[in-house]
Amino acid sequence: MTLDHDPIASLQSIGYLEREASFLYLVAVHSGYFLSRQFSRFVNWRSGALSTRFLEKANRLHHIHVIECGRGHHIYHLTSKPVYAALGRQDSQNRRIKGDAHIKSRLMVLDFILSNLHANVLEDEANKVDFFTTQCGIAHKVLPHSYVERPLYFPDGYPILVTNAGVPTFTFFDEGQVTASRFERFLTQYQRLFEAIGEFELMYVADTENNSTRATVTFNRFLPADRLRGVTSLTPMGVEHFLEYLAASQRYETKGGITGARDLEVLREGEHLYTTLEHRALQAAWNNQSTTVDRIRQRFMQKPLRATFTTVVLPYSYPIYSLRQKPSVQQGEDTRHETRDQTQTEAH
Repeated sequence: MTLDHDPIASLQSIGYLEREASFLYLVAVHSGYFLSRQFSRFVNWRSGALSTRFLEKANRLHHIHVIECGRGHHIYHLTSKPVYAALGRQDSQNRRIKGDAHIKSRLMVLDFILSNLHANVLEDEANKVDFFTTQCGIAHKVLPHSYVERPLYFPDGYPILVTNAGVPTFTFFDEGQVTASRFERFLTQYQRLFEAIGEFELMYVADTENNSTRATVTFNRFLPADRLRGVTSLTPMGVEHFLEYLAASQRYETKGGITGARDLEVLREGEHLYTTLEHRALQAAWNNQSTTVDRIRQRFMQKPLRATFTTVVLPYSYPIYSLRQKPSVQQGEDTRHETRDQTQTEAH
């Protein structure tokens, strides 16, 4: 996202120190929620004094809501629309109150980001769409999306990292799943993009080891090697779909009409996909029988997809109990917030 001003300076102008403003930027972009230990980690300061002053300031300015979790723990939700607007994110969904599982996953995302501050991270929807369509040549329709008034791409909001060689690293965050169903839905939504890229890594991030083996089995079942081939920028639905299109087009031209429902479906899909000069040349070669199914398959299946799946366990705990909204921070109580989490941080 390109802004016509320095978002960090905008927050400094209303009283935040540079390090505080930089931390709020990360929260606004990646999570919406944070813990006091995460701020202390970001500023590399173990004492609670800096965190207490920062939280008191943010609360005084009405920029955060405090969620009491019991046992002396609190979660802080950055909800101020002016803060998000100053960062060019006035429509961010991170301002919205969400359920316990979502909150925990966003806290995990923030810990992951704090561990990868120097990585090249695609921060938001616009950055992700631009990278995959402009730099990777992927069609918009292949990108994972939902639809609410408009297509919303990469709706999970998980960070995507890009190596210096341009290889993307996707992430999935397991906030404590009982089954693999949400991970399966994630893989289904991303499968066409995975197949179109050619090379990628997927990191399964959790806070326990419990689901790592199950996740690996699920990944291998959804993306076996023989299904990770033949998807390119020219064949975004796979080489077999393109071959179907060629055959259906030839039948249409020969018989002067549609021969079946599947032909109609494939022709409608291919009408918007197969429009380049190379597509037309291949179609002409197909029609005059100067090319074959095997040659076309070979043309688009020369590079098998290279997929790396890794699991990461975050060494932190998250105070998700029975969440309830608390209107304000009481004077002097912040010094005891996140006691368990702070101990965990200091041990790592």
